[in-house]
Amino acid sequence: SSGINAEWPLRPGEIAEAFANSSLHFNTFGGNAIACAAGHATLKAIDDDGLMENSRVVGNRFLDGYNYLRDKYDFVGDVRGKGLMMAMEFVESKSTHKALPMYHCNAMLERIKDLGVLLGKGGLYVNCFRIQPPMCVTLDDADFTIQVMDKVFSEYKEGLIDVEAFNPNPAK
Repeated sequence: SSGINAEWPLRPGEIAEAFANSSLHFNTFGGNAIACAAGHATLKAIDDDGLMENSRVVGNRFLDGYNYLRDKYDFVGDVRGKGLMMAMEFVESKSTHKALPMYHCNAMLERIKDLGVLLGKGGLYVNCFRIQPPMCVTLDDADFTIQVMDKVFSEYKEGLIDVEAFNPNPAK
């Protein structure tokens, strides 16, 4: 519902019943008919357009590709996810499991962006790519993303990406 605050109380019955006979409540714009209509329309579109199944199918394609990249590159430490919520963790090497410095990840992320793919970053050491495409993403989009990431990872491995340009503490 894209910015319309629905505030739907999705909780077990016994919790809802505890609030039914109480003056306590915690909702903002609760019961707003416009917000409920927008939320209902969104859920209907997800169902009508088969976006749940698309998330499963395309998510599996992404994960297969990310696992391929993990097996191919020693600095891809872990790949995890379900559906369209995925992450890829970067390490200096699989043997040490030491987090790849954040600025290395930033350099790869910037190069990936330059080639047309937008990814997020996160993790305790900011050494993970968060991959959360929209539910309408296609198999072609997944294949393109994996090809771009493979290209950038190869460039990184060969030292063709200027990671020092992203170093917050450059050598003097």
